Parts: sequence; structure tokens; C-alpha cells
Amino acid sequence: MIGNYFQIQGKALKRHVVDAGFPAFVIVPAYIGLHVALYYLVVRSPSWGAYLVVLANFQSLFLLSDFKRNDFLKVVFSKTDYYRVRLFENILLCLGSMVLLVIAGNPILAVTIGGLCILFLFTPTTSIWKRRIPTPFAKKPFEFIIGVRKTWLLLGVLYLLAAIGLSVDNINLALFSMFCVVLCSASYYQDPEPLLLYWNQNRPPAKFLWYKIRRGVAQLCILWAPILLPFAVLHPAEAYKGVIVCLLGVMLIPYVILLKYAVYPRKINITEGTMLGLCLAFYPLVLALIPYYYFKAIQNLKNIP
Repeated sequence: MIGNYFQIQGKALKRHVVDAGFPAFVIVPAYIGLHVALYYLVVRSPSWGAYLVVLANFQSLFLLSDFKRNDFLKVVFSKTDYYRVRLFENILLCLGSMVLLVIAGNPILAVTIGGLCILFLFTPTTSIWKRRIPTPFAKKPFEFIIGVRKTWLLLGVLYLLAAIGLSVDNINLALFSMFCVVLCSASYYQDPEPLLLYWNQNRPPAKFLWYKIRRGVAQLCILWAPILLPFAVLHPAEAYKGVIVCLLGVMLIPYVILLKYAVYPRKINITEGTMLGLCLAFYPLVLALIPYYYFKAIQNLKNIP
């Protein structure tokens, strides 16, 4: 039964790739290419690249521990088979990252990821996932409420890293945490809302987009506040570096919002996600693409019946 389960998961992955317009054989080269790129990131930016890999695996394991999914697996499999499936899933997800960290000379972080694989294997699903997490955000727009409740544990880790960085005068660690908050916030816009929610608002496309952008930037600033305020107080001479990270975030949030509504109501596909990755690698590209996606989003929203 375990073999059948993973065969089904493999077929589902192939179907997603084919639906995105790519042949199925690109999965393995893309997986290898991603980890090669992460390896060079870790080697070229040792102060924060390795931590970014660990945090990405942490959040992936957190999402894989969704209580609804795990409760379904508990119904399908026996207790022993359930733990075998979950352990194999966690290791399969993180094995590439552990190997690249060992090659890059970070065996301790590789062991840390291995420990997370085991930790999330025994995570009590009801205690973490079924508890409603309070947020400082209003119900409209909905992205930050849902997103924060999915990533609250990761945000807590980022705030802890920032606090450690500020306390030991490691400014780069605090700045790294700030930018990871930006990436976290950008991920909140990956899933499109049902058409009914869009029909339920009465703003024309341009005003609707500006409303979403203003609220998105304001809510990002709320998530930044626990890092940025102590940063400015403890290290006023370095505050300009925090402002630079803020400007990067203020550019990225409008970009992902406009990208989302340029293709709405469908979900952002692999091609557009790849373009987003290129923008992160070459940030000025964000400024060049914002006007393009702005007009494309307006035209797309006008065509929605």
C-alpha cells in the first residue's frame, strides 16, 4: 500500500507539471538545478544563505504536517505504516538540502534539518493546527490573516533570529530575518480567491489593485515592526540598511499582487513563478515588470464577467 501511495503522489506531481505546460521529464533536472543554485547561494553568501535553506525546509515540513492531511493518512495506514510514510516524505523533501549543506561545509545545519524531519514526524497535529491564531489584521483583504496562520511558527523563528542578531550586534542576521518576512508575505498571494469574493466588491480594477497594494504594504509593515523598531533603537547608525530592506519589500509586494491578478482567476503557474525567482536574483527587474503586470492585471480584471 505504501508503494501505491507514492506512485499516486508521483503521478499527481507529473500532472501538475504537464498542466503548467512543461514535459514531465523536466522534474528531475529542475530538482537538481534548484539544489545546485542553492549550493552556490550558500557558498557565495555564507552569512545567510545556509539559514535561508534551513528556513525553507522548516516551512515546507510545517506545511507537510497539515492536520487534515495527516489525519487522512492515519485513517488509510496503520500506525507503523503512517510513521514510515511520514518519515520517508520528510526525508525525501529535505535530502537534497542536507546533501548540499554537507558539501558546502555546514554539517551542523544538515543535522538540524534531519532533526526537524524527525520532530515534525511526531508533531501533534491537533494542538498546532486546530488552534485559531489571533492576528492584528482585518478580514479584508484576507491574504495576511490566512498567511500568518499558516506561517506563524516560521515568523516566530524569524523574530527570534532577529532578536539574537540585534543582541549580539549581528546586523546581517537581523536584515536577513527582515527580508525573509518579505518573502513570507509575498507567498500569501499565491492562491487566488474564489470569483465570488471578487464579485462581492464594487471597486473598478485600478482602484481595486491600489487598495490591495496599500493594504498589503501596510500589513507587511506591521509584520516588520517587531524587528524594525528595536533595530532603529539599538543600532540607529545602521538604520539605513533596514530602510533599504523595507524598500525592497515595498517593491516586491506590489509585484506579486499585480502578478496574481494579471492571471486571475487561475493560480500562478511554474513559468510565472520562475520569473519571480529571476526577479529575486536580479531585483531591478521587479521595477521593470511592475508597469507591465499593472496594465495586464487591469485588462484581465475588466474581462472577468
